[in-house]
Amino acid sequence: MWRGVRTSTRKGFGWGMAVGGQRNRWAFALGALLAAGLLLSGNIARADYTDGVVAWSRISPQAGIRIWRKAAWRDDDFLSEIKLGDVYGDERGDSKYYDPVESYVWYYLATVSARIGENIGDRYARRVISNDYNRALNQQQKFMLLMTAAQREDARNRIIYILSCRGAGGFIKLGQIHATNLGYDDGHGGNFGDSPDTYRGLGGMWNSQYNFRRNARSAYSRGDAAQARRMMGIPNDSVIVPNDGEALMYFHIAANMGHPLANEYLRGLDPAVRGSRWLGPRISQEANEKARYWAPPYEFYPLGDNDSGVPYSDECYITLDRQAALAKVSAALPAGATAQALWFLGWSTTPRPGVVARPGPLDKRAVQRFQAAVGHEPSGLLTNAEAVLAIEMAARKGDASSQNTLGVMYAKGVGVPTNYVRAAYWFQKAADQRYAAAIYHLGVLYKAGPAGIKQDLARADNLFTASALAGYRPTMNQLAQLLATANAGPHREGHH
Repeated sequence: MWRGVRTSTRKGFGWGMAVGGQRNRWAFALGALLAAGLLLSGNIARADYTDGVVAWSRISPQAGIRIWRKAAWRDDDFLSEIKLGDVYGDERGDSKYYDPVESYVWYYLATVSARIGENIGDRYARRVISNDYNRALNQQQKFMLLMTAAQREDARNRIIYILSCRGAGGFIKLGQIHATNLGYDDGHGGNFGDSPDTYRGLGGMWNSQYNFRRNARSAYSRGDAAQARRMMGIPNDSVIVPNDGEALMYFHIAANMGHPLANEYLRGLDPAVRGSRWLGPRISQEANEKARYWAPPYEFYPLGDNDSGVPYSDECYITLDRQAALAKVSAALPAGATAQALWFLGWSTTPRPGVVARPGPLDKRAVQRFQAAVGHEPSGLLTNAEAVLAIEMAARKGDASSQNTLGVMYAKGVGVPTNYVRAAYWFQKAADQRYAAAIYHLGVLYKAGPAGIKQDLARADNLFTASALAGYRPTMNQLAQLLATANAGPHREGHH
């Protein structure tokens, strides 16, 4: 058993509220009791927007935010998505939660929510939904101007991560928001199924939604909003840019997961892409190939950075594949990997004896500081998921050793499902910093050519040589043997 890691037998792992004192501990316990009460009150119930309002006022703002995040993330709850956009978009001086990236994410998800139409039967309710929707669009445009290019990319990645956590249906939504040809249905398609009247009725529903979103957004594609974006060098009105190649990839992922409608979307979109005179067949083929090795942009949702100090909870369901990978952590995680990550992140202050600027043994205080920082109960013993999170955080912040470790984990399916494309991504990140082991591991991938990696023996040989020159001992020994063999060969005229 790897020292310092506690194997978790739970199906998933939770992100508690900030734990920094007795008051927060009570808030954590009350939040758990509230959740338990919701589950045990007669029928099993999911917390929704109103439960978040109660938790905000009676327990703590963090408890309310956690409920809204869960309802918005997992259930596409429109009101919770709007509320999160409002909370994170509040710029008033006393607001501790302001984060334009996170606010944009939830406003965007609200405007593409499939649940907008649930409460428009009454004209007064319709007015509220209309005002919320319009505010979400306005705020998106404001943040498009305020965010940097890196922040806009981060917002895009967060949206993709959240939708990918919703299973096959989330990938259908990703395909829909990236597709360029899901336009108005004129009812003349010719294949109406068993009931032409029902089909036309559904077509009318779609056309109403299409016109609603097109008309609502039209004000931002021209006029002052468009002029402001041009002045700032921002070419699009959204961080999600329509791209049929990406749409095809997401529909393929949904099809591979068994979604019954994914192939229908492919039936309509794929011929249109293939029919393009400019690289259409290649775009279609690459979309299919990418779908088999796709991985979300993050291993875990970013913890965020606002004045509250409360990390953003990751409400993604833990899949069976992920559970199996996490179960391997205790026995298979490289020795010292988590200690290195915690040291790099600044949570461990004990250097290894006799070595400057190196992490020491994993200690309970370092683990507790890390757990408190990410909003978990500071038990001092890492769960398998927390060990992976620490390594992922250090890798994302630029620690070459953790980047190499994460690549090994992807290659072996330890802590994360096996994905050789993602392994290559992290090996390359570390190799760019001249981390010798990562250069060698990247060479191994190109020599073997596993799923998703095109075999390239010449590149592999170059990487092996580079790893030896960078000081990686296994390849240094191989290179020394090769040179010894060459030196021992017969003398040739003209060579000295």
